[in-house]
Amino acid sequence: MFNFALLADVKSSLVAENYISEQDPIEFKWPTHIAFGPGEQEIISDLKNNRIVYRNKKDELFKVSPLPLKGLHSVAYNPKDKLYYINDTEHHRIVAVKDLSKAEIHAETKSIAGVQLQRPHDIIVDSESSWIYAINPNSGTVFRFTAIGENESALKVPTHAYSRSISLVKGKLYAIGSSKGRVVEIVDWDKKEFKIYDSFDPSKRQGAAGSWERTGLVLNDVEFFDGYWYASSYFCKPYAGKTDFDKNKLIRFKTLEDFVKGAWEDLSHLIPSGITPYYFTVKDDALYLAIFHHAPKTKGDTIYKIMNKGIK
Repeated sequence: MFNFALLADVKSSLVAENYISEQDPIEFKWPTHIAFGPGEQEIISDLKNNRIVYRNKKDELFKVSPLPLKGLHSVAYNPKDKLYYINDTEHHRIVAVKDLSKAEIHAETKSIAGVQLQRPHDIIVDSESSWIYAINPNSGTVFRFTAIGENESALKVPTHAYSRSISLVKGKLYAIGSSKGRVVEIVDWDKKEFKIYDSFDPSKRQGAAGSWERTGLVLNDVEFFDGYWYASSYFCKPYAGKTDFDKNKLIRFKTLEDFVKGAWEDLSHLIPSGITPYYFTVKDDALYLAIFHHAPKTKGDTIYKIMNKGIK
């Protein structure tokens, strides 16, 4: 059988590099996400340090926000109301703030549409529709609202166990079933219609973390960039046992049908061995990826920038 993954490797030249300057004294501990605010602003969720760090231009040093947060996972800037929406994960709440340089919280909530927030993870803003989306990881409940307390609804999505993220691709919303290695397209929110894509998985097992051989894919995030879907998995040494904790932790594929068949390209060599890739962010001509060491703690927690400099 012809190996389409090899053909893709020949026709592409992906370059991955550390996006954080070595001249910046900032030290991350489990960065999970990079977001982009107004102008040239960049915002990083630094989970284990319980903080947001940000800079208004790339050539500036990062500043630490004084916002009182714990274990936050992601941030999204809403250009419509000019507010930052933050998943304050370990406080089980979503907060909205006007200014990252201040400790002031504009609005906050611990429930949406009558459903309690339980360690909310990913959050995204659809600038076209003005919807804001977030997810409860344990239940797979996805939330939709236009501002805290406004136009709220909640949808139980069949992600099948732990679910770390949501993605918006070409106007379609997807919930990412981490433990199952599943992508669920939300076809119709009001009618509760879904389309399910389960990844190829010879292991026939699952878990909230693992390795390709032990659990199959354990999806952290799935994103579309430059003609390909990219997927990261929570693979790390403590959960891999004696198996390879790097294999298939970062992959890409042309279609979700390829994802189901296992017709993907392993890109794990683009990031350091033993480090876990987490959330993606697409910005202009690059794909950004937060990476960290689950354990043991060593230097190297950072943001990577992935670009395609070859033939498409």
